[in-house]
Order: sequence, then structure tokens, then C-alpha cells
Amino acid sequence: MPAFPAAPRVHRTWLLALGDTLTIGMGLGFLAHQYREALVANSVAIGLGVVGALSAALLLRASVRTLRRASLRIDAIFTDELRDRPSPRPR
Repeated sequence: MPAFPAAPRVHRTWLLALGDTLTIGMGLGFLAHQYREALVANSVAIGLGVVGALSAALLLRASVRTLRRASLRIDAIFTDELRDRPSPRPR
């Protein structure tokens, strides 16, 4: 039996994403508490790593959007071409 039987799919997805975010935040908080001295000593490297990771995520998002948009255009071209093609059966 599903955990949220009456919830729509989008609502369920947001709840799962919120739960994942909470879990990740708690894990990062625990690690920050355990390795406090290492974080303070290497704050510049950690900051550059975060900026690099965010840049990679934004680049990946942009490339996925571009490929999806190109795929939709190609699908539209194929649809137009197949619609204009004459019937293979003789009249």
C-alpha cells in the first residue's frame, strides 16, 4: 500500500524531495560538528568546491534543457513530414 494513497503525484514528489533535503541537511550538520577544525582550516577550498559543484549543476541543467528543446523540435519536424507524406495505398 502506498504511503500517500490520496495525495497527487506532484504533492508526493515534493514531500519526498523535502524529506531528502532534510536528511541531507542533518547529515551535513553532523559531519560539520564532527570535523569542525578541518572545516575552519580549509574553508577556502570548501567554498571553491561548493562553487564548482553549483556551476556543474547549472551547466548540466542548461544542457538537459537544450537537449530536451532540440528533441521537441525534431519531433515536431518528423510529425510534420509524416503528416504530409502521401498514403502508401493506391487510390
